[in-house]
Amino acid sequence: MAGVAITTVEPGSVAEQLGLRPGDRLLAINGHPLRDALDVSYYGALEELDLVVRRDGAESSLLLEKDPGAALGVEVETMEVRTCKNDCLFCFVYQNRPHQRRSLYVKDEDYRFSFLHGHYITLSNLSEEDWARIFEQRLSPLYISVHATDPALRDRLLRNRVPQPVLPQLRRLVDGGIRLHTQVVVCPGLNDGAQLSRTLLDLAALYPGVRSVAVVPVGLTDHRRKLPNLRSADGDDARSLLDRVGGLQRWCRARLGTRFCFAADEWYLLAGRQVPGANHYEGYPQIADGVGGMARFEAELNDLIEGEESPPPAGEYCFFTGKLFAPALTRHVAELRRRYPDWRGRVVALENRYLGSGITVAGLLAGDDVRRGLAQCSADEVPVIPRVMLEEGGDTFLDGVTVEQLRAECHSGLRVVAADAHGLLMSGLRSTVDPL
Repeated sequence: MAGVAITTVEPGSVAEQLGLRPGDRLLAINGHPLRDALDVSYYGALEELDLVVRRDGAESSLLLEKDPGAALGVEVETMEVRTCKNDCLFCFVYQNRPHQRRSLYVKDEDYRFSFLHGHYITLSNLSEEDWARIFEQRLSPLYISVHATDPALRDRLLRNRVPQPVLPQLRRLVDGGIRLHTQVVVCPGLNDGAQLSRTLLDLAALYPGVRSVAVVPVGLTDHRRKLPNLRSADGDDARSLLDRVGGLQRWCRARLGTRFCFAADEWYLLAGRQVPGANHYEGYPQIADGVGGMARFEAELNDLIEGEESPPPAGEYCFFTGKLFAPALTRHVAELRRRYPDWRGRVVALENRYLGSGITVAGLLAGDDVRRGLAQCSADEVPVIPRVMLEEGGDTFLDGVTVEQLRAECHSGLRVVAADAHGLLMSGLRSTVDPL
């Protein structure tokens, strides 16, 4: 159906003043047919607007003037996600257990969500119309999964029937003024070593259009189906990679003024090396990709402690997290206990039995994993979990278990807090608890 349906009209907005209401369809703005919410936001930001609206089968035109950049004040129907045609060797969708939330089986390959939410895409399904829209609407930055710049190796990793050389596409975007953040998912024995060096140097040649590269380890569950054999990185892999990335960082910093490529926190933990401090990450351009999260957490916690006017709420807390972050969190909790005698906490590192012990991040723990942890929590303790364990905007874990179920079955005091330093320090405050 043409246009986009309005779902919500903000009170006091331009849209309400025009008489728009939920159920109306916006067909065009200034002669531009509307395809989705992105079009509404882009064309609706203009100062003078000619809206074509359909209501009850009848079309009308509405003219208005508003402050440039001011929003119309409407929410429209959600965009249908464009899916991926690759069959990547390490695709996490193929490693999920059956009967999880439907959204976990969606292979997102949508440049619009890359721009809006920082989702990584491979650039493998763009039409010329898509390219034109990216440049016209200045959809920048975009987040690109590169994995390898060697064309044959990248094709092997993506397993797309159509060759997917990435460097010409990156150059086209950069030449068009689009800034890019990129990632390399490292599969030991495939795109590490000399191939990783080649990839990082090729991407550095596109700086400042390509702004950064995240180098992250492949994640492998116990439920890989019909996928080639891969292995997880070990300590030797991690130390070799950090040495290689460190050398390239020094090279980039000398020539570009930036470290440019950043290793995920997990590499340092695997290697048994200390995670760098906050300044190393240059503003955390890759924080959503597991790069610099531990450094930022520590910096935020120190700032909170130094700036506090009163101690955190007294109590006994039991903090659940994944095995990856547990050692660092345990250290922070011990420091807080020494500083605040009435604030007592301990950390429980949850094993991921749902997806497999090789998955160590908190965000992929299941409700049943947390249930086992709650069995270790006394009645006097307040159990605390980070929000990242749950679906966005909801209270459901990967396995369909809900927070309310766990409260009813295991511990009524279970709390959900933001996965940051404030959530840790102020877990006893009701204002800190996520209302779900």
